[in-house]
Amino acid sequence: MKSLSPYESARRELVMTILYMAVITFQAIYVASKSLSAAIVIFIIFQSIGVLMLRHYIKKLKKLKDDQST
Repeated sequence: MKSLSPYESARRELVMTILYMAVITFQAIYVASKSLSAAIVIFIIFQSIGVLMLRHYIKKLKKLKDDQST
């Protein structure tokens, strides 16, 4: 199996985080038909985690991109 560079690995993790956030959004929409309050809680908690992960990977990508360009 081919080893990915740190930059490519961070890009892959960023894409997976975006997919994770999309899945959580659809799950919250599905739960909303049964319990609106549960859907709101799921959406807020899991999307907050997703935003923190996105911030981390974006910072990591910027750092790795700067390291590659120098």
